Amino acid sequence: MISPALPSPLVIAGHLAIDFVNSRAMPNGVPVDWLHDGQALVGWMSSLSLFPAAGLQDLQRNAPARRLDDVATEARELRELLRGQLARPKHLRTDTGIWKAVNEVMARGSSFQLLRRNDAEPQLEDHERLEKPGQLLVPIAKAIGRLIVEEDLTRLHACEGPGCILWFLDSTKAAHRRFCSTSGCGNRAKVAAFRSRQRKQPR
Repeated sequence: MISPALPSPLVIAGHLAIDFVNSRAMPNGVPVDWLHDGQALVGWMSSLSLFPAAGLQDLQRNAPARRLDDVATEARELRELLRGQLARPKHLRTDTGIWKAVNEVMARGSSFQLLRRNDAEPQLEDHERLEKPGQLLVPIAKAIGRLIVEEDLTRLHACEGPGCILWFLDSTKAAHRRFCSTSGCGNRAKVAAFRSRQRKQPR
């Protein structure tokens, strides 16, 4: 569960790997880091439903707080490594540093499948075991891997809102998305443009 002292995480990027980058943000101009320690990391994971709630609760109860803090530190380092490449996204496909970091985390995974019914039709669902704190980062590493392999990296963009540090993957058909959200930075840009036009009108 997210600490009451933190706002709800931002899940607006269109891809888990970029939502991970956006776990450090400045909503309303106030710096927030949803991964500032181990408990915060677990809360962020819970809010995005990356593991079953019961598994996260068991891990919180049984894992030493210091170990969870260590994983949160690793998460922040991985996040900033990825953030540093977003401005030159083609390098994501050639940078051995980020590949090494992602591969090391994915190697910790212990995935399995379960048969489930979906609209009365059977299907296989992928699941990750959560037995050790370091496995918390496996879904994130897999998401980064999918971003590198599957996505059009030219559609990675920084929000154009003044002071905004968020990124997003533009999945619009016209590829003209400029802001992290239409209700946030997009709306503020419209208001600013309207006020600018009003000031320029002759009186």
